[in-house]
Amino acid sequence: MKILNIAIKDLLRAFRSLFALAFMFGVPILMTLLFAFLFGGIGGDDSEFSIPKTDVIVVNLDSGSSFVPGFENNGKQFETMGEMLVDTLEGDTFTDLMTLRFAGEEEARRMVDDQEAGLAVIIPQDFTNALIGQGSSATQIEFYKDPELNLGPEIVQSIVMSVVDGFSSGSLTLETVTGVLEEQGITLSQGEQIALMQSLSAGMDTGDESSESSLNILSPSSEENPDETSNLLQGILRSIMAGMMIFYAFFTGTSAAQTILQEEENGTLARLFISPTSTATILNGKFTAGFFMIIVQVTVLLVFANLVFGIYWGSLGPLILAAIGLVALATSFGIFVMSLVKGTKQAGIIYGAGLTFTGMLGISSVFVVGTPIEEAFNFLPLLVPQGWAMNAFKASWQGEWVQTLIHTGGMFLLAGVFFFIGNARFKKRFS
Repeated sequence: MKILNIAIKDLLRAFRSLFALAFMFGVPILMTLLFAFLFGGIGGDDSEFSIPKTDVIVVNLDSGSSFVPGFENNGKQFETMGEMLVDTLEGDTFTDLMTLRFAGEEEARRMVDDQEAGLAVIIPQDFTNALIGQGSSATQIEFYKDPELNLGPEIVQSIVMSVVDGFSSGSLTLETVTGVLEEQGITLSQGEQIALMQSLSAGMDTGDESSESSLNILSPSSEENPDETSNLLQGILRSIMAGMMIFYAFFTGTSAAQTILQEEENGTLARLFISPTSTATILNGKFTAGFFMIIVQVTVLLVFANLVFGIYWGSLGPLILAAIGLVALATSFGIFVMSLVKGTKQAGIIYGAGLTFTGMLGISSVFVVGTPIEEAFNFLPLLVPQGWAMNAFKASWQGEWVQTLIHTGGMFLLAGVFFFIGNARFKKRFS
């Protein structure tokens, strides 16, 4: 009973503190709300994830090639590959993603600088020659974008490069054919090469209905899967909420353990020690308070995210397992960290540097999705306890029971080590 009495006293004190409540519930919820509004919704079945439409200025400097005087694509005739690229981008497939305008090179750069457009696509003069393998040097399309924009211009750049990759496949085929023929001692005349290149270019089809297309893009207005954008938003918010919950659960565990240091400095802890209560009972009561604080924090955030943001956390079994592991690990980690410091002044350093660094590293996989370093961050966060918690929750909502068990098992193992060391140090300190 004494353990519960001590725990209840600390719980009441914590839940009466506006600062503690803000860190436990306010900040994680506000951070998730911020990302929800940035991406265009706050959850639920009616939310929409909208990809921004980008104003694009096209500068077509392509002068064509005397080697191949014309090209055919989708029944249309073009003098240059630059014209073919522009025609493809003007197609119905991309109307929801970009608005095209045309200007000279200097004017295009000025418009982007003045934020009259988000991106300028500058097609070089030797674009056609480069694609048909007749260029004297390497060339490239220049993307001049507004530095304040990211998602829209990146999508347009990806689309342009995908279309160009489709075009370049024809020149690669021409080089392959002529190379094989030359090995057999057969040299095509200029007229024969032109005819072959025109035949290859006529077969290029970047429409989304072509089965041989190198680019397959569904319009955002497509009704093939109306829930797809909603699911994308839910996935983003779920990762953000899980990361914020884990990040601040460790702050709560450390804050709960810090009350031992505060009471020691205030002299109230000494009064408890001279009462007919063992040191183990007093410490266990305070540890129990931290344990229940994190249980309440995690439960409230999980339920709130489901009801308000419409976040689906996966099957109940893996979710409960991951949540219990988080509670145990955050509580024991706080005990361990606070056992290493001598007073509340040193504890401030732990809050400002230690927990922030380990927390951000642990949930870093949330912020590198789709980047070249994403794969590395599947393992790097496991260097800190928060990373084990993040991986356990990801595995739980993905329905991967084995991975959930592995990472939850790792959390319980770390929790046991942290609790054993922290508890032993505190008992030695106050014995």
